[in-house]
Amino acid sequence: MKKRATIYDVAKEAEVSITTVSRYLNNPESVKSDTGKQIAASIEKLDYIRQGNAGTAAGRSVRRVGVLTPFFPAPSFVDRLRGMIPFFKEKNYEVIIYTIESPDQLDEYLSSVPFTRRIDGLILMSVYLTPEQNRSLKASGLHVVMIESDDENYTRVLTDDIRGGQIAAELFISKGYRNCAFMGDRNRNLSYSCHPSELRFQGFSSTLTEKGSGLAEKMVLESDTTVESAREVFSDFLQHSAAPRAVFAMCDVQAVGIIKAAREQGLKVPEDLAVLGFDNIESADWMGLSTITQHLGDSGRIAAGLLLDQIQEKNHAIQKVNLQVELIERSTT
Repeated sequence: MKKRATIYDVAKEAEVSITTVSRYLNNPESVKSDTGKQIAASIEKLDYIRQGNAGTAAGRSVRRVGVLTPFFPAPSFVDRLRGMIPFFKEKNYEVIIYTIESPDQLDEYLSSVPFTRRIDGLILMSVYLTPEQNRSLKASGLHVVMIESDDENYTRVLTDDIRGGQIAAELFISKGYRNCAFMGDRNRNLSYSCHPSELRFQGFSSTLTEKGSGLAEKMVLESDTTVESAREVFSDFLQHSAAPRAVFAMCDVQAVGIIKAAREQGLKVPEDLAVLGFDNIESADWMGLSTITQHLGDSGRIAAGLLLDQIQEKNHAIQKVNLQVELIERSTT
């Protein structure tokens, strides 16, 4: 087996004294910036992990956090990262993004000792854990914060997706849009991912039914969460069916694809077809897209703060933060 690097190896590689490396490990701000960069590069190259549990939490820290996500670089996930990365950077923490493409890959991450020892804490964005994965993560001792996953084992930041669907239905009803459609996410078979599309559909459909409008089965569409996929699905729908009066898409990216398809078919937005998205990604504003905002940047920043509180041993309690959703009406409705 490969011999584990020691503090002496780091000092030799960085061409500094052991005392300087020790000072850096206990307080990075106590050494010059260039020297700190040399030491950090040596630690990374040698895969050095500080031994033992002596000293303060700050002293034991490797000053690195991980973000585990199935959908990077989806715009909503990028916006969350924009909220958390400046926060971590200000606190001198490095952020490493880990993407998941299969259940086996998630298993590998959570059960890998080198993975868990290379970071101080982990944010899981829209990740669903099996009982066995939960046990692996708990056994690692990592500090963990969830985003979108309502797992009572961990501190989490949640969005009220059902309420978002209700708001969409209430908007359409208030405007007299009776023939409505919904565009959901077809990738509901990913066992390791949360599925906010189902909750948004639940709130949308139930509210339409309660108000006497209803949602016809043929008006429930699904696509991948990409512009092109949504465009193709909606274009095909328009070629075989009459256009609905309004469409609620489970994310802004799909809403953009719907608008493209509508314009290709000669439909005017919103005169012939109203379109509402969800997320309020950066491009929604300049496109004039009406949407439901879930305050993506805030959710990332709040999750980062909660994780850092755990790492610095300021708060050990499991917390549940519920972010409110709001309608932002622009020109597409």
